[in-house]
Amino acid sequence: MQSNENGMSHSDKIAADKTSLGFEYQDFVYTEKLIELRPGQTLGLELHDDIHIATAADDGSIKDLLLMQVKHSVNEGNITDRDIDLWKTIYNWVKLVPGLPAHQTLSFQLYTNKNLNNQAFIRMLKAARQNVQAIIDHIRDTDREISEEELKKKPGASPNPIAKYVKSISQTSDEKLKFIFERFEFYSDNSSVIARITSALRQLSIPTSRLDETRKHVIGAFKESKFSKIIKGEKVIITFDDFRTEMGFDRIVRSARSEPADFDRFVDIYYSYVRPDTLSFSGSNFHDQLKDIGISDEEVVDRGVEMMLAEQFMENLRIAGSFSSSENSRLENTAVSDWQLLHNHSHRSTKEDDEAEHRQAAQSCYDQTMRKPLKSGNVELPSNLSCGKYIKLSNLPRIGWRKNWKSKFKK
Repeated sequence: MQSNENGMSHSDKIAADKTSLGFEYQDFVYTEKLIELRPGQTLGLELHDDIHIATAADDGSIKDLLLMQVKHSVNEGNITDRDIDLWKTIYNWVKLVPGLPAHQTLSFQLYTNKNLNNQAFIRMLKAARQNVQAIIDHIRDTDREISEEELKKKPGASPNPIAKYVKSISQTSDEKLKFIFERFEFYSDNSSVIARITSALRQLSIPTSRLDETRKHVIGAFKESKFSKIIKGEKVIITFDDFRTEMGFDRIVRSARSEPADFDRFVDIYYSYVRPDTLSFSGSNFHDQLKDIGISDEEVVDRGVEMMLAEQFMENLRIAGSFSSSENSRLENTAVSDWQLLHNHSHRSTKEDDEAEHRQAAQSCYDQTMRKPLKSGNVELPSNLSCGKYIKLSNLPRIGWRKNWKSKFKK
């Protein structure tokens, strides 16, 4: 990339010349383009342009390179023949071309939320490839007109804000200008970019009831990735695979499409499970804790089956996208909190040197815990599933039944 006299590259100057709202709009457009990415494509932010899309060839080189200047206006209106965003965009592209990476084809796109009017210059640009020479002639005519207008101004009067851009473009060779306008296109859409993102997600079969939540999740995933890259001093470049896997878009979509977790299905799974005759959980922490307080072998096996099936069930929910790892962690933390209250109550007056009393209090704590249903949101889990989660926690062990369970079983 070329640098100016202050040591800033032209891309740096483009990146610096933004408003905060423009940045937000740019991020939303970037998110929209992420959703549209195809395998083999890479999306960059403020590297070669505001946004660029590179499509790889079979040998890994750049086959197609699309540069996008994203222009946002808070005021309704049209792009005119003398719109500063338009002239700055053309000026930027003239400066950018020499520093671009090798590519087979190149396209330039002005992406704006303004409407396109029917003035001469805009009309020609709508079909730029068919009007290249007329566009170049118009640029030179505009430069002469503005130069004459500037000469007529009183000393000290403010210069026309587009004058320097028009002058620089006008002084560019026909060959370089033809290169740009043979590859130029407008993209004008004054609909809400948020609505367009929502529409793109709807086309991926996201249920209407979950569109807003999913859109916010996707935007948040991009914002977090962007922030992380900037903090590390990395360029914001995201591949199709990065977006789908590392940023979790496939998981987000899968989760949004899935039905809410059907916990009641665990009852069918539990009662249809055929236990091997030799099933034993001896040597596990939960087994030792239960045997220590006098629980029968048959009940220990019951609890072990509940634990084993509960873990398999929760993992299947996670894979299906209907119950996340964070939700499972929250459920287990809630279970520990519920158990703690019961444990404190059961052992408030327990004397550890009175083994019979201690065991009775421990059994009471265990029985009360097994009868304490767990909830996920407003949904109460089946009792066997709740028991399975509590037993898993005693197997870690994060909970226990004796007053001194930590010193005896937590090693």
